[in-house]
Formats: sequence, C-alpha cells, structure tokens
Amino acid sequence: MLARYPTAVLAARDSFGAPVLARTRPMPADEGFAVDVPSDCAAAPGPASLLVHRHDERLHHMQNALVRGELRAVGDGWLLVPTKVVEPMGSGRPSDAVRLLRRTKRATDRYLERRGLPRQRVRWEEFRALAASARRRNGA
Repeated sequence: MLARYPTAVLAARDSFGAPVLARTRPMPADEGFAVDVPSDCAAAPGPASLLVHRHDERLHHMQNALVRGELRAVGDGWLLVPTKVVEPMGSGRPSDAVRLLRRTKRATDRYLERRGLPRQRVRWEEFRALAASARRRNGA
C-alpha cells in the first residue's frame, strides 16, 4: 500500500511527548520501513505511524491507509516497525467521511460513558505554551 504513494506523513512524539509530523519517503526494510526523519523534526523513539492519503482539490475522493507501529533509532537512521495496518476506509465519497466521523463520535461517547468520564476540553493554549517552551529549550 505504501509503495503506491511517493511520500507518507510520519507522526511520532518528541522527547517531551508532544506530537511531531514530518513528510518522508518510507523504504521497505527487513523489519519494517526505513524512514528519513528531517533534521527539523524532533522525533523520538516510541509509538509512531505512517499515513498515506490522496484527495482532489475539494477534499473529495479521499483514499488513505495508516501503518501504526514503533519508531526505532537504528544506526544513523530510523525504522518504523509495524504493529497494525488500518486499511483504507470507504470509497472516497464525502458521505464516507461523514459516516466515519459519526461512528467515531458514538464510539467515543460509549467509551466515556462506560468509564463514567466527562468529555474533556482540549486546552490548546496550554499545549501551545508547552510546545513553545520546548522549542526555546531546544534552540529552535
């Protein structure tokens, strides 16, 4: 699946646990996919994924696949060792995206209800402040 796309988006975490994203060209390797992590991406070993997708200029006809796994430092490079492949979803029609969002919201609601948890509000300003502080410490 990854070979059908010229690039993929690597999603990982930095050493502080904040998400980082980078466009890369995954190459098949013995245990997974060798990935070039750009020098301006502070990825750290741990959970990661590769996302490939395409769509038209109106964001219709979406096609996608996701490879989840573990990002490992290997020699002077990086290796994503897959643990799960999430196959493409739907036909690419806009109605598929709406259906997926509704299904995801219902699943989230059930998860929270079973555990007696309230839906949390994302505190974006706090996250941005932490990310800015981390960049300053790293000299970025």
